[in-house]
Amino acid sequence: MVRDTLPGKMAWIMPRLCEGMCPLLTASVLDNCKSVGIKTVTDFILCDPEDLAKKIKTSYKDVLCIHQDLMIKHSSFPQNSLSLRWELLESLSILDTGSKSLNKLLNGGIYTGEVTEIHGLPGSGKTQFCLSLVSDLILHTQNTVFFMDTNNNFVAKRLEEMLLEKSEGKDIICKLQNVKIKCIGDVYDLMDCLDVLKCQLHKQENIFFRYLKLLVIDSITSLLAPCFDGKFLDGLGLMSNIAQYLNTLCCEHQISILVCNNTVHGKDFSTKPALGLNWKYIPSISLCINRVNGTHRKIKAVKSCRSNPSDEVNFNITKSGITD
Repeated sequence: MVRDTLPGKMAWIMPRLCEGMCPLLTASVLDNCKSVGIKTVTDFILCDPEDLAKKIKTSYKDVLCIHQDLMIKHSSFPQNSLSLRWELLESLSILDTGSKSLNKLLNGGIYTGEVTEIHGLPGSGKTQFCLSLVSDLILHTQNTVFFMDTNNNFVAKRLEEMLLEKSEGKDIICKLQNVKIKCIGDVYDLMDCLDVLKCQLHKQENIFFRYLKLLVIDSITSLLAPCFDGKFLDGLGLMSNIAQYLNTLCCEHQISILVCNNTVHGKDFSTKPALGLNWKYIPSISLCINRVNGTHRKIKAVKSCRSNPSDEVNFNITKSGITD
């Protein structure tokens, strides 16, 4: 049963009555119910048992038994919204970006349970942003990272450099083992990989997937853009499938998904994320990164429920990754 509660209104969505729901709900009883307009579980349990017994020509005792059986199988216990909120907060993690000003912009950092997009021009620092986030996570926690590389942009030496700078000479070999790299060739390869990832997260048998906290896709553009140039018959359908995979993974398993995207120019010469309007609604947070000069970058959240879209912050990308 699914219950949808709205201010001043309560809607109940329940299945249709069918034989086998309970022992006393026989074919003849079902026929009698349908003849008087009783077709769903909702219809049955909302009727007065005494009146219903007369209408469907069934004993009052049997109607009460059927009513009780349906209520047990299709009812849910009421839950306090405050307890649900605390349950969410206990399962929520916020990943540190390495920049205090950027953390403040994002109200703490990168949240688990969300798809976060970072987009910008080539060379703006998208991959460096991802590697910095990865290095901070594996250095300070026991969590693991799954990195999907679609453009052969992943440089293990760069991640090692960041870890060495931050760890102050400590052994980092064991930390590097907490990152798995997977090269992705096309959109079907991505779907296969996400399917395997989903199965592993459900099983919770492998310790790596048990501690998985971050999934990085660098970048999504090279996989989805070809879907709309005539190479694939149903590009929009493929994008919808990918979106469903990502939302299921981050919501059901409370991991953070960080996706890199390219930037394109709009009609008014403004920049916007590639892949169009259909992709726009998939990420919960969309960050636009721009290179100012040298190591200096600026970033703003063009889509966010936790910050003002007009706000932007400055940070640097150095040997150790993101810093203020």
